[in-house]
Amino acid sequence: TMDSKTQFILDSNPLIKRYLREHSYYYKNLIRDSNFINNITDLMKKEYHLTFSDKLNKIKDDINLVNSFMDIIK
Repeated sequence: TMDSKTQFILDSNPLIKRYLREHSYYYKNLIRDSNFINNITDLMKKEYHLTFSDKLNKIKDDINLVNSFMDIIK
């Protein structure tokens, strides 16, 4: 069975829970090694575009969009 710390992390983060439902084959690894939750978290962030670089790219895109609107208004 899964240890309580890992269970708490899953219960407190709906995105990780959703990711595990979509990739249920990771449950086996998670039950065997509770530290695997860190890997799952990283994989989830990459798939859902929640990494730091993804956030920077979104900000850059938003700035470019605002600049485009400003050019149109001029």
